[in-house]
Amino acid sequence: MRIEALQQELAKAGLDAALVTGPTQIGYLTSAFIFPHERFFALYVPRRGESVVFGPALESGRLGGVGLPFVAVEDGVAPRDVLSGRIGRGGRLGVERSHMTLGWALDVAQAAGTEVERLEDVSSALAHLRACKDPAEAEALRESARRLDRATAYARGLIREGVSERQMAAAIETYMRDELGGDPGFDSIVLFGERSALPHGGPTDRVLRRGEIVLVDIGLRYQGYVSDTTRTFFFGEPQPELRRIYAVVAEAASRGRAAARAGAAMGALDAAAREYIAAQGYGERFPHRVGHGLGLEAHEEPFLLPGRGDPLLAGMCLTIEPGVYVTGLGGVRIEDDLLVTADGAEVLTAYPRELQVVQP
Repeated sequence: MRIEALQQELAKAGLDAALVTGPTQIGYLTSAFIFPHERFFALYVPRRGESVVFGPALESGRLGGVGLPFVAVEDGVAPRDVLSGRIGRGGRLGVERSHMTLGWALDVAQAAGTEVERLEDVSSALAHLRACKDPAEAEALRESARRLDRATAYARGLIREGVSERQMAAAIETYMRDELGGDPGFDSIVLFGERSALPHGGPTDRVLRRGEIVLVDIGLRYQGYVSDTTRTFFFGEPQPELRRIYAVVAEAASRGRAAARAGAAMGALDAAAREYIAAQGYGERFPHRVGHGLGLEAHEEPFLLPGRGDPLLAGMCLTIEPGVYVTGLGGVRIEDDLLVTADGAEVLTAYPRELQVVQP
């Protein structure tokens, strides 16, 4: 059914076929999720007729059972030699420009009897197909978020003097695997003190001291779907400015969540949070978009960019995650996962958002 939906998108765009090469996209369309490493892996979808999977020979056992014709690609065989005679020539072919390497593009163009610059991009069409979740996907995201809330609670329990960022991150990820039945959705972010002012900083051997911020940004992959949440804790009483910053971010996050509904412009969610933060004097301390889509990947459409006018659609899953970061002092971010509905949004993550002080 998903391949048929892509064929309808090809018809709308006047394309004769698409060659999909992103492993996640292929998995979405065929339910065959593999990581091919450097080997050629592609799904050829003609506007009419049967699709074909091209994949590593060593994956024949898995890819041969997807219900589509499968062409095994031996190591060392060039993509053009595999594709020649098996895909249409001279027509309008769509590819994922954001994924395909130049070397592959040259091979594909040669096999398709066209020029590289005539290969058309179907990345947006594929993103559109994945953006709105079906009921099964929505339920997987709900359960992923419910389990991730347990990981956040576990993370709070790890806060103690002398623990390192790296130790805490490793313990959280072990808990996800051993107790939650999932895997980390991405490399966990655990930052202490002034390092919490790095929006995407990685954990180090830096140890926790009294009076410091603990920022925890974690994700869980459950049944293939990724949840993503951030909570900011305080190990001991926070400085007055940090307490004020927390209140500002919490209110901005609340306004961002309240703005989410089908039909709302994506940029309006960013504006709801950003304008409040700016009014409180921290506008230059909020350097990233307010959120992004969730699904098979931790970051996917929709991206809630400032000024973006595309409307939200019911069934989209996204984050709202404003933050304020002050170099040398610290940063605060509060992030939740939402499922867009016709009249608002279902908030999937439920871990408390009020300021929490863990006493030494």
